[in-house]
Amino acid sequence: MPRRTKEQIESENKENEVKKVKKTTTKKAATTKKTTKSKEENPVKRETKATTKKAAAKKKSATSSASKKATAKKVATKKASSTTKAAAKKSTTRKTTTRKKAAKNQVKIEPVEYYDLPYRYNQTVVKVLAQTPTTLFIYWDISDSDRKKYEEEFGEDFFQNSKPVLIVYNDTLGYKFEVEINDFANSWYLHVADSKCDYRIELGRRPIVKNEKLKDDYIYVATSNEMEAPNDRILFNKEQKMVYFRNVKTGIVTEKPINTLSFITNIGKIYDIYDLYKEIYQNEDVENIYDLKNPSSHPSS
Repeated sequence: MPRRTKEQIESENKENEVKKVKKTTTKKAATTKKTTKSKEENPVKRETKATTKKAAAKKKSATSSASKKATAKKVATKKASSTTKAAAKKSTTRKTTTRKKAAKNQVKIEPVEYYDLPYRYNQTVVKVLAQTPTTLFIYWDISDSDRKKYEEEFGEDFFQNSKPVLIVYNDTLGYKFEVEINDFANSWYLHVADSKCDYRIELGRRPIVKNEKLKDDYIYVATSNEMEAPNDRILFNKEQKMVYFRNVKTGIVTEKPINTLSFITNIGKIYDIYDLYKEIYQNEDVENIYDLKNPSSHPSS
């Protein structure tokens, strides 16, 4: 290696010092730039932080106010419910006291028991009643035990192979006639020709289909009571001075003079109801309005 001179060495030292100075200056410039940038950025960050803190404080205040309002509402509702409950309790106590007082003042009424009439009494029976002088009401029934007896004697299909009939006996005039009925009915209204006669009814069955057991033309079941139909005529003559009335329930007979019955004082013969009606109501057109042999012939009925 060639030896360096003093001048060369001094120049190299100067250059190194210059380089060191440049490096230090560049480092100082960089640090100053950083500080300026940080100073410029810090106020913005401070402002954003301040705004976020303010917003958080506002939210906290809003939530606290809302919670306070909610608690106030809850307290108010609780107070209102307590007051309403107290008022309701007072009203109920008042009502109960008034009811107790009214119950004490009221008289106890015992309930009346109500019963429906039975459809049937499970008895073998025939009854006849008089509705009018020429209209009879008949009702009947066959008990379950008698039904079993008929089925044992004439077969299980006895009631399917036979039909019920009513035989009407007029014991006063000595005749009878037959009325065909059905098993769907247990009562019947029957029109007869003669009044003031003794009637009785007989219930029986006639076979529809005959077999080995059911050979007879008629099977007797039961007989009714004997009943006298009312009279549909009024009997008066000149010698009669009194009219007699008998109470059907008590049997007591009372009498009234004919002179008290003004509309029959001049009647001296036997009148039919139809003739008597024409005598009393002379201004009415009876023939075209009424059929006195049929009680339901009135236009309003």
